[in-house]
Amino acid sequence: MCEETPLSSLRNLLTAIALCSLGLSACTTTENKLTQSGATQKAEASAPETKSGVDALIAGYAASYKVPEALVRRVVARESRFNPSARNGALWGLMQIRHDTARVMGYSGPARGLLDAETNLKYGVKYLAGAYLVAGGNEAQAVRLYSRGYYYDAKRKGLLEETGLKPQAFTAEPPMSAAIPLPMQAPRENISVPAATNQ
Repeated sequence: MCEETPLSSLRNLLTAIALCSLGLSACTTTENKLTQSGATQKAEASAPETKSGVDALIAGYAASYKVPEALVRRVVARESRFNPSARNGALWGLMQIRHDTARVMGYSGPARGLLDAETNLKYGVKYLAGAYLVAGGNEAQAVRLYSRGYYYDAKRKGLLEETGLKPQAFTAEPPMSAAIPLPMQAPRENISVPAATNQ
């Protein structure tokens, strides 16, 4: 009889797993394939963010914020592969912008609203325009700044206002009080208090 070694047992196990995997992959039915393709067609038909619609939005916002259209396309391709529904943790939509970043740029809606292609491009391209400004027109540097953030670079260069970054959003200044102010009290005069004596 042939003696089974640990190596041959492992080999047999891996072979069995591979064969089972092939068998399971063949179990996909035509119905599942039709359902998947039908769902894809429905999503494409119902989404106003068609490729041409996204292209028009990119061109419009690139012109509006004076950013090269090729740069916007580069960021959208890199971040979401032109998928308006892309999600990655705290990153949303075409330009994978964070909700808090969009809020700094003026967005006041919910995070899920950033999955709308136009909304995402409006605030994402605005943020990219700031990165492009801080990068001095260098597109490669603008992409890096867009990805990692550029608040401190903008602050160092004195470009916080020009980039749309609000200094007050990053400071710890207390908000204005909504309470009614107390009436002014007259300053106290020095009153001498007699020292306590032990009796």
